[in-house]
Amino acid sequence: MAKTPSEPDVDDFSNKVIIITGATSGIGRAAANAFAAKGASVIAASRTPEAGAQLAAEIQSRGGNAEYVQTDVTIDLQVQSLVAHAMKRYGRLDFAFNNAGIFISEPQLHEHDEQTWDNVMDANLKSIYACMKYQIRAMLETTSQHGSHAVIVNNASIIGHRGSHASGLAYTVAKHGVIGLTRQAAITYADRPLTVNAVSPGPTLTAATKPNLNGPADEVKARLSQLNPTSELIPVEHIAETVVFLCSPAARMINGHDIPLDGGQLAKL
Repeated sequence: MAKTPSEPDVDDFSNKVIIITGATSGIGRAAANAFAAKGASVIAASRTPEAGAQLAAEIQSRGGNAEYVQTDVTIDLQVQSLVAHAMKRYGRLDFAFNNAGIFISEPQLHEHDEQTWDNVMDANLKSIYACMKYQIRAMLETTSQHGSHAVIVNNASIIGHRGSHASGLAYTVAKHGVIGLTRQAAITYADRPLTVNAVSPGPTLTAATKPNLNGPADEVKARLSQLNPTSELIPVEHIAETVVFLCSPAARMINGHDIPLDGGQLAKL
Protein backbone atom coordinates (compact mmCIF):
# COMPACT_ATOMS: atom_id res chain seq x y z
CA MET A 1 0.00 0.00 0.00
CA ALA A 2 1.38 3.40 -0.98
CA LYS A 3 2.12 5.90 1.77
CA THR A 4 0.25 9.19 1.88
CA PRO A 5 2.37 12.36 1.86
CA SER A 6 1.80 12.82 5.60
CA GLU A 7 3.09 9.38 6.54
CA PRO A 8 6.78 9.10 7.49
CA ASP A 9 8.70 6.61 5.42
CA VAL A 10 10.21 4.37 8.09
CA ASP A 11 11.56 1.89 5.56
CA ASP A 12 13.93 4.07 3.55
CA PHE A 13 17.27 5.22 4.95
CA SER A 14 18.78 5.94 1.56
CA ASN A 15 21.37 8.73 1.72
CA LYS A 16 21.63 8.25 5.50
CA VAL A 17 24.92 7.37 7.18
CA ILE A 18 25.29 5.43 10.42
CA ILE A 19 28.23 4.51 12.62
CA ILE A 20 27.79 1.28 14.57
CA THR A 21 30.39 0.36 17.18
CA GLY A 22 30.88 -3.23 18.26
CA ALA A 23 29.45 -4.05 14.86
CA THR A 24 31.04 -7.39 14.10
CA SER A 25 29.09 -9.69 16.41
CA GLY A 26 25.80 -10.10 18.23
CA ILE A 27 23.57 -7.05 18.46
CA GLY A 28 25.95 -4.81 16.51
CA ARG A 29 26.14 -7.22 13.59
CA ALA A 30 22.36 -7.55 13.49
CA ALA A 31 22.04 -3.77 13.52
CA ALA A 32 24.54 -3.37 10.68
CA ASN A 33 22.53 -5.79 8.53
CA ALA A 34 19.22 -4.16 9.47
CA PHE A 35 20.34 -0.62 8.60
CA ALA A 36 21.98 -1.74 5.37
CA ALA A 37 18.73 -3.47 4.38
CA LYS A 38 16.95 -0.12 4.81
CA GLY A 39 19.41 1.55 2.43
CA ALA A 40 21.71 3.26 4.93
CA SER A 41 25.46 3.52 4.40
CA VAL A 42 26.92 1.57 7.31
CA ILE A 43 30.28 2.30 8.89
CA ALA A 44 30.99 -0.75 11.03
CA ALA A 45 33.55 -0.27 13.77
CA SER A 46 35.21 -2.80 16.07
CA ARG A 47 38.59 -4.13 17.13
CA THR A 48 38.33 -7.28 14.98
CA PRO A 49 39.38 -6.51 11.38
CA GLU A 50 38.83 -10.00 9.94
CA ALA A 51 35.23 -10.14 11.18
CA GLY A 52 34.75 -6.53 10.07
CA ALA A 53 35.93 -7.20 6.55
CA GLN A 54 33.68 -10.26 6.37
CA LEU A 55 30.64 -8.28 7.56
CA ALA A 56 31.22 -5.49 5.03
CA ALA A 57 31.67 -8.01 2.23
CA GLU A 58 28.48 -9.85 3.14
CA ILE A 59 26.43 -6.65 3.14
CA GLN A 60 27.98 -5.54 -0.15
CA SER A 61 27.21 -8.93 -1.72
CA ARG A 62 23.52 -8.26 -1.05
CA GLY A 63 23.72 -4.84 -2.68
CA GLY A 64 24.11 -2.90 0.54
CA ASN A 65 26.62 -0.16 1.32
CA ALA A 66 28.99 -0.94 4.18
CA GLU A 67 32.60 -0.52 5.14
CA TYR A 68 34.69 -1.49 8.13
CA VAL A 69 36.88 0.85 10.16
CA GLN A 70 39.05 -0.74 12.83
CA THR A 71 38.45 1.22 16.02
CA ASP A 72 39.15 0.81 19.71
CA VAL A 73 36.46 2.98 21.30
CA THR A 74 38.44 3.24 24.54
CA ILE A 75 41.02 5.38 22.69
CA ASP A 76 39.80 8.94 22.15
CA LEU A 77 41.90 9.60 19.06
CA GLN A 78 40.56 6.49 17.33
CA VAL A 79 36.98 7.54 18.02
CA GLN A 80 37.74 11.01 16.69
CA SER A 81 39.28 9.46 13.58
CA LEU A 82 36.26 7.19 13.05
CA VAL A 83 33.84 10.12 13.01
CA ALA A 84 36.20 12.20 10.87
CA HIS A 85 36.29 9.34 8.37
CA ALA A 86 32.50 9.35 8.12
CA MET A 87 32.44 13.07 7.43
CA LYS A 88 35.26 12.91 4.89
CA ARG A 89 33.80 9.87 3.12
CA TYR A 90 30.13 10.88 3.06
CA GLY A 91 29.98 14.51 4.18
CA ARG A 92 27.39 13.68 6.81
CA LEU A 93 26.56 11.59 9.86
CA ASP A 94 22.87 10.93 10.49
CA PHE A 95 22.75 8.07 12.99
CA ALA A 96 24.96 6.36 15.53
CA PHE A 97 24.45 3.15 17.48
CA ASN A 98 26.97 3.08 20.30
CA ASN A 99 26.91 -0.61 21.00
CA ALA A 100 30.49 -1.61 21.92
CA GLY A 101 31.16 -2.81 25.42
CA ILE A 102 32.57 -5.65 27.51
CA PHE A 103 31.21 -7.98 30.17
CA ILE A 104 33.81 -9.70 32.33
CA SER A 105 33.96 -11.48 35.64
CA GLU A 106 34.54 -8.96 38.43
CA PRO A 107 35.44 -9.41 42.10
CA GLN A 108 33.15 -8.16 44.84
CA LEU A 109 33.48 -4.55 45.98
CA HIS A 110 35.74 -5.23 48.96
CA GLU A 111 38.12 -7.16 46.71
CA HIS A 112 37.76 -5.00 43.58
CA ASP A 113 40.83 -3.46 41.96
CA GLU A 114 41.36 -0.17 40.18
CA GLN A 115 42.54 -1.72 36.90
CA THR A 116 39.38 -3.82 36.51
CA TRP A 117 37.25 -0.80 37.37
CA ASP A 118 39.03 1.36 34.79
CA ASN A 119 38.88 -1.29 32.05
CA VAL A 120 35.15 -1.89 32.44
CA MET A 121 34.25 1.77 32.83
CA ASP A 122 36.40 2.79 29.86
CA ALA A 123 34.82 0.20 27.58
CA ASN A 124 31.21 0.64 28.69
CA LEU A 125 30.81 4.29 29.69
CA LYS A 126 33.78 6.49 28.85
CA SER A 127 33.75 5.12 25.30
CA ILE A 128 30.14 6.20 24.80
CA TYR A 129 30.96 9.65 26.17
CA ALA A 130 33.79 9.94 23.61
CA CYS A 131 31.64 8.61 20.77
CA MET A 132 28.83 11.02 21.52
CA LYS A 133 31.18 13.99 21.85
CA TYR A 134 32.50 13.59 18.32
CA GLN A 135 29.27 12.27 16.84
CA ILE A 136 27.25 15.24 18.07
CA ARG A 137 29.74 17.69 16.57
CA ALA A 138 29.40 15.94 13.20
CA MET A 139 25.63 15.63 13.51
CA LEU A 140 25.11 19.32 14.26
CA GLU A 141 27.14 20.11 11.15
CA THR A 142 25.10 17.58 9.15
CA THR A 143 21.71 18.83 10.28
CA SER A 144 22.73 22.43 9.66
CA GLN A 145 23.84 21.72 6.11
CA HIS A 146 21.12 19.27 5.09
CA GLY A 147 18.10 20.30 7.16
CA SER A 148 17.96 16.74 8.46
CA HIS A 149 17.37 15.11 11.85
CA ALA A 150 20.08 13.08 13.59
CA VAL A 151 19.70 10.25 16.09
CA ILE A 152 22.00 8.59 18.61
CA VAL A 153 21.07 5.29 20.24
CA ASN A 154 23.21 3.94 23.07
CA ASN A 155 23.25 0.32 24.16
CA ALA A 156 22.65 0.21 27.90
CA SER A 157 21.23 -2.84 29.71
CA ILE A 158 18.45 -3.79 32.08
CA ILE A 159 21.36 -3.94 34.55
CA GLY A 160 21.33 -0.14 34.22
CA HIS A 161 17.98 -0.12 36.03
CA ARG A 162 18.87 -2.16 39.11
CA GLY A 163 21.51 -4.30 40.75
CA SER A 164 22.07 -7.91 39.78
CA HIS A 165 23.83 -10.95 41.21
CA ALA A 166 24.73 -11.87 37.62
CA SER A 167 26.58 -8.61 36.99
CA GLY A 168 29.81 -7.10 38.19
CA LEU A 169 30.18 -3.87 40.14
CA ALA A 170 31.76 -1.67 37.46
CA TYR A 171 29.49 -3.04 34.72
CA THR A 172 26.37 -2.20 36.74
CA VAL A 173 27.61 1.31 37.50
CA ALA A 174 28.64 1.86 33.87
CA LYS A 175 25.25 0.85 32.50
CA HIS A 176 23.47 3.13 34.97
CA GLY A 177 25.82 5.83 33.68
CA VAL A 178 24.94 5.16 30.04
CA ILE A 179 21.28 5.83 30.80
CA GLY A 180 22.15 9.02 32.67
CA LEU A 181 24.42 10.18 29.86
CA THR A 182 21.64 9.49 27.36
CA ARG A 183 19.09 11.52 29.29
CA GLN A 184 21.41 14.46 29.90
CA ALA A 185 22.42 14.66 26.24
CA ALA A 186 18.79 14.45 25.18
CA ILE A 187 17.74 17.48 27.22
CA THR A 188 20.92 19.39 26.34
CA TYR A 189 20.12 19.18 22.61
CA ALA A 190 16.33 19.08 22.82
CA ASP A 191 16.14 22.37 20.91
CA ARG A 192 18.26 20.93 18.08
CA PRO A 193 17.30 18.43 15.36
CA LEU A 194 18.90 15.63 17.39
CA THR A 195 17.37 12.94 19.57
CA VAL A 196 19.25 10.66 21.94
CA ASN A 197 17.85 7.42 23.31
CA ALA A 198 19.03 4.08 24.66
CA VAL A 199 18.01 0.46 24.46
CA SER A 200 18.34 -1.89 27.41
CA PRO A 201 18.45 -5.52 26.33
CA GLY A 202 17.73 -8.29 28.76
CA PRO A 203 19.35 -11.72 28.40
CA THR A 204 20.04 -11.95 24.68
CA LEU A 205 20.55 -14.92 22.39
CA THR A 206 24.24 -14.83 21.47
CA ALA A 207 27.03 -17.38 21.20
CA ALA A 208 27.77 -16.83 24.91
CA THR A 209 24.19 -17.51 26.06
CA LYS A 210 23.28 -20.26 23.60
CA PRO A 211 24.29 -23.05 26.03
CA ASN A 212 21.25 -22.03 28.11
CA LEU A 213 19.12 -23.67 25.41
CA ASN A 214 20.73 -27.07 25.87
CA GLY A 215 18.82 -29.84 27.61
CA PRO A 216 15.25 -31.10 27.92
CA ALA A 217 12.56 -28.58 26.94
CA ASP A 218 11.02 -28.37 30.42
CA GLU A 219 14.42 -27.75 32.02
CA VAL A 220 15.28 -25.10 29.45
CA LYS A 221 11.95 -23.33 30.03
CA ALA A 222 12.43 -23.38 33.79
CA ARG A 223 15.95 -22.03 33.42
CA LEU A 224 14.92 -19.25 31.06
CA SER A 225 11.90 -18.31 33.17
CA GLN A 226 14.40 -17.00 35.72
CA LEU A 227 15.67 -14.59 33.07
CA ASN A 228 12.37 -13.17 31.86
CA PRO A 229 8.65 -14.01 32.03
CA THR A 230 8.53 -15.20 28.42
CA SER A 231 11.05 -17.97 29.12
CA GLU A 232 13.01 -16.92 26.04
CA LEU A 233 16.30 -15.28 25.19
CA ILE A 234 15.83 -12.04 23.24
CA PRO A 235 16.84 -12.41 19.56
CA VAL A 236 19.46 -9.89 18.48
CA GLU A 237 17.29 -9.02 15.47
CA HIS A 238 14.55 -7.71 17.77
CA ILE A 239 17.00 -5.31 19.38
CA ALA A 240 18.34 -4.21 16.00
CA GLU A 241 14.85 -3.46 14.70
CA THR A 242 14.14 -1.33 17.76
CA VAL A 243 17.27 0.70 17.05
CA VAL A 244 16.10 1.09 13.44
CA PHE A 245 12.72 2.32 14.67
CA LEU A 246 14.30 4.86 17.02
CA CYS A 247 16.17 6.31 14.03
CA SER A 248 13.01 6.56 11.94
CA PRO A 249 10.77 9.61 11.53
CA ALA A 250 8.04 7.75 13.41
CA ALA A 251 10.15 7.95 16.61
CA ARG A 252 10.96 11.66 16.28
CA MET A 253 9.20 12.56 19.56
CA ILE A 254 10.92 9.81 21.56
CA ASN A 255 13.82 11.59 23.24
CA GLY A 256 15.80 10.86 26.39
CA HIS A 257 14.22 7.48 26.89
CA ASP A 258 15.59 4.04 27.52
CA ILE A 259 13.67 1.18 25.91
CA PRO A 260 13.92 -2.10 27.87
CA LEU A 261 13.86 -5.18 25.66
CA ASP A 262 13.49 -7.82 28.33
CA GLY A 263 10.25 -9.72 27.81
CA GLY A 264 8.83 -8.04 30.90
CA GLN A 265 11.68 -8.79 33.27
CA LEU A 266 11.77 -5.30 34.81
CA ALA A 267 8.01 -5.39 35.33
CA LYS A 268 8.25 -8.57 37.37
CA LEU A 269 8.98 -8.39 41.08
